[in-house]
Amino acid sequence: MVKKRIFYSITAVIILVIVAFGVVQTNQLTDVQTTLAATQNELADTQVGLTKIKNALAEEEAALSKSRSELVTIQTDLADSLNELDSLNLKLETSFEQLDRAQKDYETASAALAAEEALALTLQNDIDNLNINISFLATGYGYMMRNQTYQTCKTFIATDQTDKREWVEGVYEGVNFAMDVKINAIKQKIRCGYVSVRLGGGGNIVLVVFETTDRGIIYIYPPSDEEVNLQVGGHFWTQCIIPSPGTYYISPSYNDIVERFNTTW
Repeated sequence: MVKKRIFYSITAVIILVIVAFGVVQTNQLTDVQTTLAATQNELADTQVGLTKIKNALAEEEAALSKSRSELVTIQTDLADSLNELDSLNLKLETSFEQLDRAQKDYETASAALAAEEALALTLQNDIDNLNINISFLATGYGYMMRNQTYQTCKTFIATDQTDKREWVEGVYEGVNFAMDVKINAIKQKIRCGYVSVRLGGGGNIVLVVFETTDRGIIYIYPPSDEEVNLQVGGHFWTQCIIPSPGTYYISPSYNDIVERFNTTW
């Protein structure tokens, strides 16, 4: 009887152990299944995220491809623009060369014209002088003209009324003032010449000249009766002309340097 109880007890213990082991195994299996399910869910989420990343990467790749295409287009346009710029630079250089040649041609022509004008003025002065001499020879003045003293010439200039005339552009100008002073001087038997002054800027100024017996050559600016210290290379209005009291001259906008002058008696 005792043996049966022991057997039953052992059997019960074994059964309990088996049941307990089964419960443990079942719990472990459940935990594993739960972990597996969680892992599968994470894997699914990861796959979804990976899919999104792949899609985003595909979009970035497409955008990058488009950017590359646009960059190629821009590079092509830039190359075309550079070619056009090179062409324009070449044309510009050619234009500058043509302009330089034209400027040199213009300067050469201007110099030639200035020389011709100077020659023409000299010839005209000579002709005018000859006509005046012929006229006064015909009227009996002839070579009765004489060089006078400085004071005599200055007195003549002071009393002569030519400077009271009005300057009228293109009608009565510097050469007319000088011619009238010369004529009036000859009438008083005073030897008088006139001087064509060429300025660096291309302009001309006409003076009258007297050879005095005591002070040599003196130059007068007829429109104002002012004496002139005529010097080649000097500025006419600020260095050569001697202003009368109360008169002041400033440098003009043009080149007034005395380049050369020609005297006609």
